[in-house]
Amino acid sequence: MKEKQSALHSEYIIDGVTQELTPAEMLGEGMTSNRQAYDSVVDETLDSRIACEEYDSWKVQDFLQAVTSFEGRHFPVEYSAQYSKILVARSLVDALWLKGHFRLGDLQIQPSWTWNTDILGHAAAFYLSAQAVAEYVDDLGLKLGVYSFSEGPECAFKASVSLVTDSEDDELLVNLPFRSENPEMDSKPMHPSVFEDDPDSWIIFVPLETASFRLGGSCLSQAMSNEGGSAPELEDPDYFIDCYEVLREMVEDDIVVAGATVGDGGLMATLKAMSGGHTGVRANVRELMKAYDTDSPVKVLFGEVPGAVIQVKDNDFDYVDAEFTLQDVSFFPLGHPTPGKREIRVETNDKSGIQTILESLIRSQSSEGED
Repeated sequence: MKEKQSALHSEYIIDGVTQELTPAEMLGEGMTSNRQAYDSVVDETLDSRIACEEYDSWKVQDFLQAVTSFEGRHFPVEYSAQYSKILVARSLVDALWLKGHFRLGDLQIQPSWTWNTDILGHAAAFYLSAQAVAEYVDDLGLKLGVYSFSEGPECAFKASVSLVTDSEDDELLVNLPFRSENPEMDSKPMHPSVFEDDPDSWIIFVPLETASFRLGGSCLSQAMSNEGGSAPELEDPDYFIDCYEVLREMVEDDIVVAGATVGDGGLMATLKAMSGGHTGVRANVRELMKAYDTDSPVKVLFGEVPGAVIQVKDNDFDYVDAEFTLQDVSFFPLGHPTPGKREIRVETNDKSGIQTILESLIRSQSSEGED
């Protein structure tokens, strides 16, 4: 208990700089008077390592096998601030698929740390994690719920999401434009997370952040023992809010046939999981690569920028297109399921809009002719 209180309430001196607030103060306990009861925590930040090699584009299938079979994923302490924000965002996207009626502003974040502060750099990493979570939740306009901290042999962070239940901030929250009057949220998903066997339906990727796709600290980097490089930096909470609202409306309106959160292993691992072992996917990521100004399909396929993959019916595509465009939300139609083939086939070639439309018409006419 003493160690727990010390980690939360001590003054921190990181890289020779005294931090203004304790972790407990940042996480909502207010200014406390007992920080003097603990020795100051003196530590230094961890430097991220340099990536030892580049990822060959032709090894995408090998990388997919590596991340889907990897069992040693751990919290990347060198990137504690970046990945703490990513996990908060991911927990919110997980809630996106649940039954009920709610909006982003109805939710609160409950962070939980298990941390080993005895190793050089780890105390500073915890401080940076708590700071990043507190600032990110505040930037999203959300409430920070009850948090927990415990000492442990490893470092781990997770965030859970629940509806705001107490009324102490009702006067403030009721004025938010993205909060509903009587929110409800079930623990069951509204739709399946596995693709339907509909070859005419569309698979769409929606990044909920404008951050660059980077592989530092990712599941792929850990699986390949290549953990260096830069990590994604989440710096656009307003854009996250816009994306979330549009997607949540589509979920509640039954526009979404299947949906899943982009998590460990990035977009590629998500497509594999959504295939359910019974259907394949043909996905073209060229437009995604262009939008994020990268020549590497590996970055956009395995980078862990918060995002969602949805499946929509072909006759709903125009509506989805119009809604995303109206709200200035970037979305990327990747392609279609390929029932019976099971392979996650990735293409990076350019396709014109006319070519895509013609292919869709040909598929539609072919399916009509089979009746």
